[in-house]
Amino acid sequence: MIYDLLDANNVTWTNYFSDVPISGIFRPTTFPFVVPPTPCRFRCSWRRRRPARCRPFSFVDPNFGLIFGLVTENDEHPPTDIRKGEAFVSQVVNAVRNGPNWKDSIIFITYDEHGGFYDHVSPAPAPQDGALNPDGIDPGQCADLSNPPLREMPGNGAQCTVSQIEAVAICAAFTPFGPYPADCANFNQLGFRVRFIAVSPFAKPHYVSHTGDHTSTLALIEKRFLSGNKGNGNSQIQSLTRVTPTPIRSRTCSTSRIHHHSIGR
Repeated sequence: MIYDLLDANNVTWTNYFSDVPISGIFRPTTFPFVVPPTPCRFRCSWRRRRPARCRPFSFVDPNFGLIFGLVTENDEHPPTDIRKGEAFVSQVVNAVRNGPNWKDSIIFITYDEHGGFYDHVSPAPAPQDGALNPDGIDPGQCADLSNPPLREMPGNGAQCTVSQIEAVAICAAFTPFGPYPADCANFNQLGFRVRFIAVSPFAKPHYVSHTGDHTSTLALIEKRFLSGNKGNGNSQIQSLTRVTPTPIRSRTCSTSRIHHHSIGR
């Protein structure tokens, strides 16, 4: 998990949120790094803080409408008015660009797996040499390294409940621990393309990349911040003019990530 890797390498981080922090999905019992919703919290902190007081990495979550309802939701998830989401992104980008740390910053604006509201390009098969999934883990049969060896067994992964519910929706014969039915959908089909925007003094002007996936963001974080890791992140580095592959130890606000995410999808 990227949060654990940042902690292990002494890279401080913050999760700015509006109603629910996304980091809580993965660390539901401890929130030592989240910044709760208060007026002007993100905008003021990024405009006024000196570089020495800022965290190297920040996750910025929109309002998902889970507490205050649709009237405050601005995550661009249907049926939300997408103009609210655009306004939210504009506020965050302008806060960073007008702050004292802009010259050292990268803002990644990402969307989750729905990708958007329309794509004229048909999704292609996953490039994994005909394998049903890239890691041997079938839909709903989660496994991870959070508590080995128990969590390494299919179906015993942490935070697996939602995945299991969704697996039943695509495969009526699904069971959390039994063999996965061969005639059910698996992870061998790509979805619609996902929008990704890099805003930074390091960004190449007028450049568009057509490669990469969600994991390239994590690879770039490893390459930029984490010592002893050799993350690739090539698809993201292509869009930047300068990326130093050495770990940062200073407390500069060098990277911010705005994540438009719909919980449970």
